[in-house]
Amino acid sequence: MKESARSAAVVVVAVLAVVGATFGVAAYFLTRTTGSTVTVDPDRPGVDLSDPALVAADEFAAAVESGDFEGVAVADASLSSAKLAEQVQFTFAGLTTAGASGPQVSVESVDHAAGEASAAAAVQVTWTLGGGRAWTYDTTWPVVESDRSERWVVDFSPNVLVPAGAEDSVVRIDRTAAPRGQILDRNGTSLTSRGGTVTVGIRRSRADDPEASARAAAALVGVDAEELVGRVMAAGSDEFVPVAVLERAAYDLIRDQIRPIPGTVFTEQAGENAMPEGYAVGVLGSVGPSTAELAAASDGRLVEGDQTGLSGIQLARNDVLAGSPGLRIEAVATDGSETVTTLEEFAATAGRDVTVTLDPAVQMAADAALAGTTDPAALVAVRVSTGEVVAVANGPSSAAAYNRAFVNRYPPGSTFKVVTALAYLQDGLGPDDIVPCPATIVAGKRFQNAGEFALGDVTFRRAFARSCNTTIVGRSSEITSQELSDTASLLGFRDLDAELGMDVFGTSVPVHEGDATLHAANTIGQGHVEGNPLHVALMVGSVANGRSLSPRLFIEPVDPNDPDAGQAHDPLAGRPELPAGPVAALREMMREVVTNGTGTALAGVPGGPVHAKTGTAEYGTEDPPRSHAWIAGYQGDIAFAVVVEGGGSGGSVAGPVAADFLTRLASA
Repeated sequence: MKESARSAAVVVVAVLAVVGATFGVAAYFLTRTTGSTVTVDPDRPGVDLSDPALVAADEFAAAVESGDFEGVAVADASLSSAKLAEQVQFTFAGLTTAGASGPQVSVESVDHAAGEASAAAAVQVTWTLGGGRAWTYDTTWPVVESDRSERWVVDFSPNVLVPAGAEDSVVRIDRTAAPRGQILDRNGTSLTSRGGTVTVGIRRSRADDPEASARAAAALVGVDAEELVGRVMAAGSDEFVPVAVLERAAYDLIRDQIRPIPGTVFTEQAGENAMPEGYAVGVLGSVGPSTAELAAASDGRLVEGDQTGLSGIQLARNDVLAGSPGLRIEAVATDGSETVTTLEEFAATAGRDVTVTLDPAVQMAADAALAGTTDPAALVAVRVSTGEVVAVANGPSSAAAYNRAFVNRYPPGSTFKVVTALAYLQDGLGPDDIVPCPATIVAGKRFQNAGEFALGDVTFRRAFARSCNTTIVGRSSEITSQELSDTASLLGFRDLDAELGMDVFGTSVPVHEGDATLHAANTIGQGHVEGNPLHVALMVGSVANGRSLSPRLFIEPVDPNDPDAGQAHDPLAGRPELPAGPVAALREMMREVVTNGTGTALAGVPGGPVHAKTGTAEYGTEDPPRSHAWIAGYQGDIAFAVVVEGGGSGGSVAGPVAADFLTRLASA
């Protein structure tokens, strides 16, 4: 369309067409005096979709968004598609490498007032910066009718990509780390502060422009700038106005930026953490530089090298703990002067604290009990009355940072007989019913007791206390594989990620209807059954409670205005009840394991009666196979599970570790 036609008077005629009985579709047309008809974009009022200048601007906008300039012409014929892409990448490199995503480019309107062969496109550009923040700016693109190609094209230069005031510049982001939140125990004690704190303050008398100093300090530490400015300006000239109390590690990240701010003063406090070194280190996790993989999965919140949670709770709750970094978008001159102009600033948002259910007395007893183990080991303790995780320990001390308690997988061996026994009791077997306990039994393959001991015909409680494999396997046909899996799930052998709030190995108690041999192996915690100490601790804790426990590691803030808040935070709300009679019998049977069975290592510990089940779980392909040592049980309101990798006999190896744990806990 020629500009002569565009400059003619335009008569606007609106034509409404109703299509169908169901759909009303409005079509609007502009009819020129020349007789030509053009369509208006309903999302851009007054914009003529058939305007060739708009078509050229939209085409170029799409190319800037995608980075693909193939077939896109500009006024300068020397600029190939590759050179265009290179110039756009160069201008925006400081944004994309800092985690920004985009751009989104929208042509808002086209103005032909400049003449019949040129136009100005009003363009809006938006970059997504992560953390729910976005940078939007306006720019103008000159669009011309090219004599060479007889089409409209953008008259490109790098300046069309940036906002006014950023001409002849490239754009970059300067990131400032936010103070990281702490992991607290239920008493408010920090479990992650080990390097002391630094109190940042401002004295007006030491700053030529105290308001500017206050704003600069607020941006670095992530506090409200207006509130801080108000306090500074209202204070006496030599009064110390606190800005923030920073953990030493957080202060070190911004030290070089904040100390030069005029008027800032600093008070340092030595670290005095109440928790010993290594306290719950495996489950608390670690913080360090972000990897490329973590940055790519962060939706722009991280760039490679940012401090972030790498494992444990630090990783699982990183979005809460990390806050959002401060961002300053800058234009850096490309004329050699390297003049920096600030285009936009976003203040850092400090991370929030996370409160966990770990109990200091229980955790320190667990850490100490595992510190001296020679083989890798793990212990999990839960509160019987609530399902709260009160201790997660990994040993020995040299390997405590790896949280095998949650992320490893093991056959539970004979500890799983708690599940099978409950299924048998529900099926009608009584604890005093007589059952055979031969040395070996064939159920598709040969199963045997440890050392091939035989008890003959004994009560079920006696066979359970002595951990008779052949008794359990011999009755496997009395329950289905589905019944075994369902009972296991009820007692804690299920995927716990959502319940716990962090990643845990997803347990395996598969259904094998039609494979009697595998089903038989599963009943004694072998076959395809897998879990970890968290699953096993929940199993014995549920038996002790009488309900199916749900694990709880985090104490979430309660909204006092929410009438349902109390119900939502009741740990037993909605949890299924276990069958009272069979569970009562099972508790008695677990007590006999300690008094007259394989768990006598716990018989003399202080703190009250202990109910338990030992386990020796075979693994690997060696002949004879190696075994993990297990013991699980409860005493009062504490349920626990211990595994020692490759330890052998549960009663003689894991049992003394559990006894040490309970003894230390009793004296705490």
